[in-house]
Amino acid sequence: MSNSTDAARLKSPQREDAAMPHICDDCQTEFKTLSRLRLHDCSADESTAGEDLFKNEREEIRQQERKTERRVKRAASEELTTALEDAQQGDEMAVYQALAAYEQRLSDEWERGEDGDYWGFHRVFFGLAVEGLQTVTEREGWPFLLDTLDVYWPEAAYNFDTYAEHEPSGLGERGSFEEYPHVSHVLVAVTGMRLVRTRRADGVTAIPVDALEYLLPFHRHPGDTQPWIDSMSYGWGIGHPNHPIEENIKTIEAGEYDIWVGTAIEHAMHADQHAATTLLEDLFEADLVSDPAQLLQALGGIEGRYPPDTSDHWDWETLSPEFHEDGFDWDPAVRDRLRTLVVDCGLAKQLPADWEFTDIVL
Repeated sequence: MSNSTDAARLKSPQREDAAMPHICDDCQTEFKTLSRLRLHDCSADESTAGEDLFKNEREEIRQQERKTERRVKRAASEELTTALEDAQQGDEMAVYQALAAYEQRLSDEWERGEDGDYWGFHRVFFGLAVEGLQTVTEREGWPFLLDTLDVYWPEAAYNFDTYAEHEPSGLGERGSFEEYPHVSHVLVAVTGMRLVRTRRADGVTAIPVDALEYLLPFHRHPGDTQPWIDSMSYGWGIGHPNHPIEENIKTIEAGEYDIWVGTAIEHAMHADQHAATTLLEDLFEADLVSDPAQLLQALGGIEGRYPPDTSDHWDWETLSPEFHEDGFDWDPAVRDRLRTLVVDCGLAKQLPADWEFTDIVL
């Protein structure tokens, strides 16, 4: 019986095609004949080609990064690598030595310009330096970290009085790289994480004012890089009795630093959602906000269980385990106030009728 069936199939290929549709692997369209499948104009061809190009470019970038990493590691001095290793083991003096050697090497590479490996050294030794400084800071506490910050305090100068003169939708002024020590990315990351731990364990009054004042100048950092991003953890100081965080954030918003302010308030929301909501309301009431979505998109990130933007070496699972596991615990009254704010500022008109915070995107 099987032989006769096989013979029938061999004699009737057209009937086989009719019975079994052919499906395009890319766009999933069904065709009755194989020829129509081969000739159809696939709508997925363009996107597939684009995806392939993206994958190729991404692989090229990774290869270049690996090549740079090998070159940088070979070029690193024994003074730097040994000090970093000792710092990771908790050697206090080694932390000073590692930061000094790292600062000098980054400075040398910066002076070399395009011929240097500034960003290679910046990236390769960032995590190791953070680990070493953080290890000793966890043991010695704020006094050790503040002493270290004092050595590498930024020289950035600015005048808050001029910020209110900015035109709406203008761009905030930026400083120059020379105003900030090259190891600032390490120091700001560790300071920010220390702020979070201190606030959560001991309350806002336990945060040293000097730590907040150290972070403040980085809202003007010239590069959209780690120290600029991590300095937004300044928001964890909201409500500090001896440092005017709320007033400073209002002034910075007036100076057109919307992105920095938005993420700083997102950090603040994790620290004290009531105080952060009041700050948002005050910013809108004072007519300081030129782009409501820029400031309020953080609500969608929080609702979607995304932590605030930080550099790669923040461990939010450890810093805020309950947020990582359970999401944000909104006070219903705060949620209502924020929804009212979205409506009152006009942003709700751009959202779906049944909008949620996650619909607020740029």
